[in-house]
Amino acid sequence: MGNGDILLQVKDLKTYIHGRDGLRVTKAVDGVSFALRRGETLGIIGESGSGKTMTALSIMRILPSAARVVGGEILFNGENLLTKSAAEMRRLRGEKMSMILQDPMVSLDPLFTVGSQLAEPLRTHLRLGGAALAHRMTELMSAVSIPSPQQRLKQYPHQMSGGMLQRIVGAIAISCDPQLLIADEPTTALDPTVQAQFLDLLETLRDSKHLSVIVVTHDFGVAARLCDRVMVMYAGRIVEMGPIREIFEHPRHPYTKALLASIPDGTEFGTGRLKSIEGQPPDLAALPPGCPFAPRCPSVVPRCQRDYPPEFRVATEHAANCWQVSAS
Repeated sequence: MGNGDILLQVKDLKTYIHGRDGLRVTKAVDGVSFALRRGETLGIIGESGSGKTMTALSIMRILPSAARVVGGEILFNGENLLTKSAAEMRRLRGEKMSMILQDPMVSLDPLFTVGSQLAEPLRTHLRLGGAALAHRMTELMSAVSIPSPQQRLKQYPHQMSGGMLQRIVGAIAISCDPQLLIADEPTTALDPTVQAQFLDLLETLRDSKHLSVIVVTHDFGVAARLCDRVMVMYAGRIVEMGPIREIFEHPRHPYTKALLASIPDGTEFGTGRLKSIEGQPPDLAALPPGCPFAPRCPSVVPRCQRDYPPEFRVATEHAANCWQVSAS
């Protein structure tokens, strides 16, 4: 991976959440490193609380007030986003990088029409107005397959379905032709049919705009549909990373294997039991020594409870942090 191919590089990122008493520190992201190529789609997968969304929010620099980045670098086009001022980040967000949040009802302001919210980034970043603004808004609505765009632009969010709102959020996200798009659980609130339609749309937008995309999801099906590579997170750290096909066919970390095993098998519908991962994710403010997955791992050995495993290379782009991998 040449440096010219890399759009985003995250190096040893650490994002901690500080409790009200100032003593309790939750290590939401704890030493995450990865690179994203131009035109590539990377999936970030894990259970709730694994650090997926906090990684994405750290990149966008829209963290909640109690959280802050305490270490590492986030290089976008070679420039460290963590050294940018708030004004500089506002210019980058929307123009060069954008994000689709989980719930469109939260993303959109209920007091303003869809049209006014779509127009805002176009006025702010592209300085569009008049006929040029109207043309671009209609163009964007058509790009996300919304019928009767002129009528829809006059409506408020509560007058639209969840699938339609997610498309509106997508239109706002791509309105200024960003280089990076982060989609955080983009299909969680949608029914299966609308999910499939939105994934089709995301795929089309990615290919037509040559976007670099990060998809945050707990769903391996979504990752298989969209992603070139995937990184699996657990307890704020990456435990496995590799090409999506390689991860599906040859998972090496026990956590990755457990996630894949929990996917329903359509051939056994009605006859088989869904597999679950025993135990609960650890408290990120009181992590045990060693590998945090050890208490839930079926392959645990004494060393796992004592020492955190380094990254072991499995193939050219496939690596896992597991002592069992080192022994194989």
